[in-house]
Order: sequence, then structure tokens, then C-alpha cells
Amino acid sequence: MRRRRRDHRSWEELSGEERRRGLAILAGAGIVAVVAVYLLVGSGPGTQAEAGASPPPTVDVNARLATWYSGTAQVRGQIVTAVGAVRSDIQAVNGMALQPACAQLGQLVDQIAPLGQPPAPAAAQAWSAGASAYGQAVTTCGNLFDGTAQQPAVLLARTTDALNSADGHWARLAAQIGAPAQIVPAR
Repeated sequence: MRRRRRDHRSWEELSGEERRRGLAILAGAGIVAVVAVYLLVGSGPGTQAEAGASPPPTVDVNARLATWYSGTAQVRGQIVTAVGAVRSDIQAVNGMALQPACAQLGQLVDQIAPLGQPPAPAAAQAWSAGASAYGQAVTTCGNLFDGTAQQPAVLLARTTDALNSADGHWARLAAQIGAPAQIVPAR
């Protein structure tokens, strides 16, 4: 029986011989694909260790990360305290105290770069993003006092958003390391 183009049959309408032939073709194509991937990717030089070769050295990145993180504790603690002061002054609408609080935070942010980067890429990204966001908060806070033509409410909101972002990045960093997140001390 002849069929016209685009006249397809469902699986149930195929005869037993047609089903077996279709499955054999699919199985053959699958085997060819697996062998091709193995030959292209899996059998290249360097994929298997040579007999008798010593294993590559392992470095305990977690230990180095914990050591690095503990070395940043003093500056991180000072930043948490300074951020708490900035947040308190924003909530109290105390511009006279906010300017020196932002300046103090700026001095502490300048101490972040000399601490170096964490020895793990994800931790380094969180550390850098947090430091950058703290720097943005300082810059935006400073705009309140340098004559920038923005509404104070907008600048205060941007400062708070930058602080929230920075705190979030550093909280994720602490979680990656397995350390408790630092909390702004009660005033």
C-alpha cells in the first residue's frame, strides 16, 4: 500500500517488522554517537594517568580559605560596626552624624584591597562584589554632601540598597566558608 507524503503512521499502526527495524536503526545511531564522543573526547592524551605516575598534589583550599577569612576578621568587624552607624544615622535622619559615619566607612573600605583575594573563585567573586558595593555606598552617601543634584531621599535609598547588596555578598561568602554571618551590633 502506497502512502502520500506527510502521511505518517503512529507507533501502534506500525507492523512488528517495522518496529524492530526502527529500534535497530535508533540503537545503531546511539552506538555510533557514543563511540564518536568517546573517540573525540575520551581518548585524548592526558585523560588517563599513566601507570606508576604519582597523583596530582591536592591542596586543601578550604583550609586556606578559612585561614584567609580569619585574617580579615578585624577589618570585617570594623566594617560591620561602621555600616551599623551609617544605617542608624539614615534611620534617625541625622545628617550631621551621617557624613562622618560615611567617611569612617570609606576609610575602612580602603583597607579591603590590601587584604587580598580569597583562594577560591566563588569566594573571591563574593568578596569583590561586596567590597565594590560597600564602595558604592560610600560614594553615594558622599553625594549627599557634595552638592550632587539628586534628591536626598533617592541618595539615601541608593546608599541603603548598596549596603544591603554588600551585606548580602559577604553573607554568601560566610556561608560558603561555613562561618556565621556577621551581625550589626545593637546600639
